[in-house]
Amino acid sequence: MFRRLLVLLAAATIYLPASGRETTVAPQPDELPLPTVPAALRTPRERAAYILDHFWDAMDFADTLRCRNATFVEQHFANFASLFPHADTAVVRRVATGLLRRAEQDPVGYRLFVETVEKYLYEPESPLYDEGHYSFFLDELLRTQRLDASEKLRYRYQQQAIAKNRPGTRAADFAYLDRDGRRRTLLDTPAERLLLLFYDPECTHCTEVMERLESDVRLSEAVAAGNLSVLAIFADGDRTSWLRTADKIPSVWSAGLDITGIQEHDRYVLRNLPALYLLDRDKTVVLKEPTAEALFEYLSRTASDL
Repeated sequence: MFRRLLVLLAAATIYLPASGRETTVAPQPDELPLPTVPAALRTPRERAAYILDHFWDAMDFADTLRCRNATFVEQHFANFASLFPHADTAVVRRVATGLLRRAEQDPVGYRLFVETVEKYLYEPESPLYDEGHYSFFLDELLRTQRLDASEKLRYRYQQQAIAKNRPGTRAADFAYLDRDGRRRTLLDTPAERLLLLFYDPECTHCTEVMERLESDVRLSEAVAAGNLSVLAIFADGDRTSWLRTADKIPSVWSAGLDITGIQEHDRYVLRNLPALYLLDRDKTVVLKEPTAEALFEYLSRTASDL
């Protein structure tokens, strides 16, 4: 289905005759039929909005064979969510609300949809991870009567975590000790752009990601040119461990030990380590917890802007 979705979006750039014929693609077995997109909708954003609005039209949410089938729900939700980046924010908010309200028809199926939404939009490992899109579903989860107050505590916490250091806001300040034992703060750390990296020296995955960052040509060139600085912060507060491992941080990066209590005071919600934040000169968050691949892609795309 994903390939057929791309066909429908790409059709916006294909000549359509004056007859006004519409674009349609035949469904595969056990797939919801995709909506027929009116030929008058020619831009990708218009077409994405139409498909999103009508994606679930053929779905009977009282059909427990489908609503409780994890494979069916996950495959279709993944295809549905893959269109979010191509549509306006208002459209994504509208369809997020609409999907969960329709799914309420079956209590068991509803919870499967909720779990699937969280898995695909809120887990950093997911290729569809996007806290902004997930927040639209959270708004509905906190409104619904389908969940009780205790169940909503989880989603209220997630909503608060998403609000912290979100893209477009200034990163929360904190104090740290640098390699020379000097007290510094994030906001006073000069940089054209700053890659803020929270890590744990005992974390194997942290080591692997940091090695990938160090060896990436795009990132290394940006650092060498002075267009990007890297600040690796050990947020645990264990000074002994930090002193023992600080020399493992690349010499062209800055290294620091948190002395503010970042995690204790929830200044940053570090669900997984390492946690990356890309900040601009004013310490405004540009990227929040991107994967290494997403960071590299962004650096390549914006290299000419510097």
